[in-house]
Amino acid sequence: MTADDARQELEAAREELSAAATALRGKHKGGEWERYRIVHAQCLSLERELARATSDECAVEIPWPQRWEVGAPLPHVLSSGARTFVIYNMREPDPNWDGSYANVVDPASDDLRLIAVIEFERCLIHKFGSPNDEVLEGHPLHGRGLVAYAAHIVERSRWIAELMKINSVHSQYDPDTWKGYQHYLLAFHDETFECVARAYSCRQTLASFPEALELWTRNLLA
Repeated sequence: MTADDARQELEAAREELSAAATALRGKHKGGEWERYRIVHAQCLSLERELARATSDECAVEIPWPQRWEVGAPLPHVLSSGARTFVIYNMREPDPNWDGSYANVVDPASDDLRLIAVIEFERCLIHKFGSPNDEVLEGHPLHGRGLVAYAAHIVERSRWIAELMKINSVHSQYDPDTWKGYQHYLLAFHDETFECVARAYSCRQTLASFPEALELWTRNLLA
């Protein structure tokens, strides 16, 4: 697909998405949500196609084994420079939830929860904080495949290109050493985590949040 083709198809898909969103706000006749989901997925696919056709960066959603709680994942980052962990509440469906209430989660509570621990291997750099989900549209990757509440790899990352340029002043600089690095992006509810690392590994534990933080702080120093 050429850039012009992708641009035209994306423009048409976005118009259809706007119409689908309008239909959601009106009286439902059936199939509105399904239509919206299909067109939204089409827009994301075309955003990525356009970015690839123009050699621009784009965010590609990846399968994530430890899905986080959408409303209150409470991500914490532990990093020593040598090791980097992201710890958060995993998604635990509430069979009694009917949409009429919200559960308040206190990270200092002693309640046992399913907690995910993600280690980013050979992590060179990370950033954590803004934007949250309310202003995710202001992120540079919005409109280039970025999805709220999802994990991504950033293709043709400008951040990696910037790091390579910085490191190129070294007398023994070898661009081939960068081939295995990936730009990861996790879009949480209140924060966004991004890093450049070789790989990641996932595990989960049943513990209170304070217990998990204490345990993995010790692992950080091991």
